[in-house]
Amino acid sequence: MKRCPIAGLGVLAFLAVLFFAGSARTAGNEAARPRVISLYAAHTEVLLRVGARDNLIGVSGQETYRGPETEGWKKPPVFSIRDDVEKFLAAKPDLVLMRPYHVAAGRQLVTTLESAGIKVYSAQVLRAGDLYQYWRNLAGLVGRQEAGERMILDFDSRIAAYHAAASRRAEKDKPGVFLEAVHEQIKTFTPDSLPVWLVELAGGRNVAADAKPNAPGLIVADYGPERLLAKANQVDIFISQEGPMNSTPLSQVKGRGIYKSLKAFKTNRVYKIPEDILARPTPSLLEGLEQLAAWTGLTAEDPALAGPAEEGAPAPSAAPVDDDEEFADPEAPAPPSAAPPLDLKVDLPPQN
Repeated sequence: MKRCPIAGLGVLAFLAVLFFAGSARTAGNEAARPRVISLYAAHTEVLLRVGARDNLIGVSGQETYRGPETEGWKKPPVFSIRDDVEKFLAAKPDLVLMRPYHVAAGRQLVTTLESAGIKVYSAQVLRAGDLYQYWRNLAGLVGRQEAGERMILDFDSRIAAYHAAASRRAEKDKPGVFLEAVHEQIKTFTPDSLPVWLVELAGGRNVAADAKPNAPGLIVADYGPERLLAKANQVDIFISQEGPMNSTPLSQVKGRGIYKSLKAFKTNRVYKIPEDILARPTPSLLEGLEQLAAWTGLTAEDPALAGPAEEGAPAPSAAPVDDDEEFADPEAPAPPSAAPPLDLKVDLPPQN
């Protein structure tokens, strides 16, 4: 049974750093059960899914995942990069999970944790092809490698089934989809982003294939009314993400005058989708894919019956940049600091 090629891509393009100080436990050891504080909801969800909820002693304020792993779970205290370092030290973590923005914004926190012998792992997924390695690294940090592989195999077979179905759909039959990332500024997602990858897996065609990021590594791009209105008849489906960066209600989206000439608004094919199933690098992307496929009219065979496809999905890149939220001002640079760059050491779990 072949995997979708997303699992076999070579060099990692996501940023991952692991800091060590003192004598720390071996990250890939199956017996390792570190006390973990997670400052990013994607890290938290992956740990929950691989059975490491008892490792979590602190989580972010943006946790949205609900599944069998959260039943009966008393959510740990909330931590933020803005908290005093004393709060972190008092919790006695072995490992703190961050994103690169957190490292840039909390240099002093990172330095203090490192001095106290606490590991700090920071990861930012840049491509869909890096999802599996990212999940493997997180699973390895808590000694849950086997559970991580099972999670990957399940996800892999399911997206491969959608890719096979989308590949059978003729190009002329793929509905044109416009993804609205930020309502007020008419911003969309770049062609190499996770959201666009999902649209294509769902059998849709990205209308904004010419969108360019304002800076390298960003997945949100200015599109503007002129370019969008020039493609009015191509927009069969209009989808607006729902989240901190775009909380505009659907009724207000539908009522915006400038959009009324778009084909999707004339046929009432205008929808909202939560960002945590559209852009967060977790297995919850499957939920987003299923929703998108329902809107595009694509039906995928049950992978349990059909098995994964021979050919797999292309590997786009996704680099959501945030503070504590998935898309909190994705174009904001890291806060300035007079401190010299941190000397970060890389030491990730060994791969099988």
